[in-house]
Amino acid sequence: MKCSKVISMLVLVAIVLAGSFAGCTNHTKPAGQTSSANKSNIAASSPSPAKFQPLETESANSAGFKPVKNIILLVGDGMGLTQIYVPDRYLEDLYGEHLIIPTIKTRGLITTYSLSSEVTDSAAAATALFSGYKTINHMINELPNGSVPHRTLGEIFKAEGKSVGIVTSTRLTHATPAGIYAHVKSRYMENEIALQLLKFEPTVALGGGLEYFLPKSMGGKRTDGRNLIKAFEKEGYAVVFNESQLMNVNPEKTNKLLGVFSNSHMAFEVDREHIPSDECQPSVAEMTEVALKILSKNPRGFFLMVEGGRIDHACHEHDPKAEIMDTIAFDKAVRVALEFQKTHPDTLVIVTADHETGGMSVGRGTFYEANFSALKNINCSISYLDKQIVSKHLNGTAVEKLVEKWWHTRLSKEEEELLFSHNLTSEVRDRNILTDFPRVNEYVRNWAGFALAKIESERAKIGWTSFAHTGVPVPVYAVGKDSQLFKGFYDNTGIYTRVLEAAGVLH
Repeated sequence: MKCSKVISMLVLVAIVLAGSFAGCTNHTKPAGQTSSANKSNIAASSPSPAKFQPLETESANSAGFKPVKNIILLVGDGMGLTQIYVPDRYLEDLYGEHLIIPTIKTRGLITTYSLSSEVTDSAAAATALFSGYKTINHMINELPNGSVPHRTLGEIFKAEGKSVGIVTSTRLTHATPAGIYAHVKSRYMENEIALQLLKFEPTVALGGGLEYFLPKSMGGKRTDGRNLIKAFEKEGYAVVFNESQLMNVNPEKTNKLLGVFSNSHMAFEVDREHIPSDECQPSVAEMTEVALKILSKNPRGFFLMVEGGRIDHACHEHDPKAEIMDTIAFDKAVRVALEFQKTHPDTLVIVTADHETGGMSVGRGTFYEANFSALKNINCSISYLDKQIVSKHLNGTAVEKLVEKWWHTRLSKEEEELLFSHNLTSEVRDRNILTDFPRVNEYVRNWAGFALAKIESERAKIGWTSFAHTGVPVPVYAVGKDSQLFKGFYDNTGIYTRVLEAAGVLH
């Protein structure tokens, strides 16, 4: 389907440590994974947010303290250190270029465990980052007993008179963006989350997820019959559905903007650059640029959260090229934020992640090597190939030709034997096949997806330990006034408290 047709359909249907490790904060960690049967027994109270580390800088209690005016918090979903390192090495090896993120000098490291598990999901992680307390996996900005200890950063800054913006490459109702404005017992309540977005009324909201804004009668998933696109328009929002419309927005004449660019998640960056039906979607950097132009009109400042959300999805699928391209796309959004900070020194830019995904590593098996150049000519995601195989009922030679078309190389005899050793569309459930991964998730839908990911990863010598998230700490980078607050080794709840301290908001 051509890009214009996709647009029409949418309208009609209507996004390490070189610093100090000193000053670790004290926090109680969970003993281990908590089963769903025992979640009701989890204490309603949450570990206290990480206390401020004493710093040799002025604080909110200092006589000469001047709070930060603008805050840009960029979250690479699933972006651990390896997810940054691999794209950086890829760029250097192939093009002599580098990411901007690793050049940021102020760095920290945060723990990511949730109230129910050493391994967090994005909902509990968003709660920690944006509300400053621990909750159980799948819950957003609530405790198991339904209480809400703190307001979110979005709610606090809105009450302070600042403009609030949300940019994401996932659905606007997905866990991380929802963490700015929603309070729900389950991240899967996306119809309710969309209603809460409307009620929250951000200045700018850009991402995917049209299906949760439209009733079933219009091709959406809403069961209440409401057309939330029309509801946003009634609240004075300009609404856009594609890159061209977004880039033609006049910031001076636009006070509130909603952009919904896909029915579900936005495309992987590698697909957006090469698949005609995805080329109409804007990049994370473009969304960030437009958001900043509108948000910066507020004399009281703004808070903008930017998520590179599909980094996580690429790692769930063990797709190295998709991970590389989405991290590069996210890095370009970071560049936009840093350029803005240069001309607006009263702006604080923070870059971090909610967790690591996949246990990604450089090196695989018994090989002392990596081969990033093997990924250069791959021009689509594993997900795209998988969907083509399933939707067109492809097999044998047709699959080989499909792979050759998008990878610009033929499968070796050994790779063909692996790919065709099982029914391509069969679910991956056999423990004898998945000796290291007896249980996979929705991101590995069938044998074709699993085998192609294995082939691509083995070519590049990229390793993986999980199809889910891992519990390793993730990096933090900061630039601008009070950026030193973000140095050190602390819990992810400390992002919340440090942002509020920099903004001069008593917590």
